[in-house]
Amino acid sequence: MVNFIIYEDKEIIRKNYIKIIHKLMGKSDVSYEIHQYSSYTSSLKEFIRNNIGQNIYILDIEVPGKSGLDLAREIRLTGDVDSQLIVVTAHKEMLDNTFINRSLILNFVSKFDNCDENLLQALKDAYINCTRHKAYIFKNDGDLYRIPYDDIYYFEIDSLSGSVNLYTKTKVFNIKKTIRSILEDLKDPRFMKTHKSCIINLYNVSRVDLSNLVIYFTEEISTDLLSRNYKKELQERLIKG
Repeated sequence: MVNFIIYEDKEIIRKNYIKIIHKLMGKSDVSYEIHQYSSYTSSLKEFIRNNIGQNIYILDIEVPGKSGLDLAREIRLTGDVDSQLIVVTAHKEMLDNTFINRSLILNFVSKFDNCDENLLQALKDAYINCTRHKAYIFKNDGDLYRIPYDDIYYFEIDSLSGSVNLYTKTKVFNIKKTIRSILEDLKDPRFMKTHKSCIINLYNVSRVDLSNLVIYFTEEISTDLLSRNYKKELQERLIKG
């Protein structure tokens, strides 16, 4: 379970953050919840104390009563060094505060400088950090393999054998499973089916040639298994790093 905790006193801004979170998570089956707080309440304090699940906080720096920065300090003082903290601020001087950044381990996003785009990127980074130990696990000929999600480029059906080839940053693995069953295993927003024979890791895409329907991971590694039926969805879900 991934928890997104929004600490922001303005409802219109909270609604916008919720849209960005849904955009990040896409159409995946990943279990996540969004918690909203407009002020420092006993329920928020209890949530911080319990620290259940993988948590990503979006903290406004100017919430009356307790600023997002003070709340970030409180979270870290409980011993929670794993939750991802994103502080949204209108104060540009805070963006380069190296001491605060290093001591609290957080990310700053400016309210007035491409806020939506930068917040989406910060959420993407936070999600990767939260799930950095996730891996795809499969068996082949009596051997157990564990491939970190970050190392995966794409899965593609082998036209000769009917099995699936897994392309990673270091080598290619052959998996005796179907694309459908692999997609069911990969309940994570970074993966998307782009063709009946292909699943890609969105986070490792470097560019897409939309005219020729080619997806590039590096200049040397690419796949042309992009169906026109998935072209629009790919554009909507692709998170640009």
